[in-house]
Amino acid sequence: MRHFVGFLSGLILGPVLVLVCGWAFAHLRGLHAAGLGALQGSGPVAVAGLVGVGVLVALLAVPPRLTPMLPFGAALVLGALTALSLVRMPLLERLPQVPGAEGALVLLPLGVFVPLALVLFAPLFVGGRWRREPEGPSEEEVYFDGLYEEDDEDRAPRAGAPSAPHAPRHRA
Repeated sequence: MRHFVGFLSGLILGPVLVLVCGWAFAHLRGLHAAGLGALQGSGPVAVAGLVGVGVLVALLAVPPRLTPMLPFGAALVLGALTALSLVRMPLLERLPQVPGAEGALVLLPLGVFVPLALVLFAPLFVGGRWRREPEGPSEEEVYFDGLYEEDDEDRAPRAGAPSAPHAPRHRA
């Protein structure tokens, strides 16, 4: 079930990555046309968007316990949109105009998202990400086990005394 949910989440995150990159590109291109730098005016907001894309890609590609279908779904969307922009660009131009779509339509035929798609495609081949690791006792169980131990266990047993199984003592 986690692979299915991860795949659907990846299909949602793929267009988000494309649109945020397209929005940042259009924003930074407008600043460049006005003669401003990336750190002047409202440029830091666009740079922060690109930093957010980088952090999101790192969170998709790196964690070992995450299902590999999540980055695969995003890579599938990125690769498909790039291929579609090369083969049938008029089809993409008919999509609704949302923030970032204009910049994304400029970046897609240039192949900017192909390396990103390959990075997100690579976790599919890491075998350890396909199976769930067996979980040991949770932190809560370990905490409560230590909480109810008797203080008598810290004392050394008398020589020659038989060791009896630990029985809890209750006080009234």
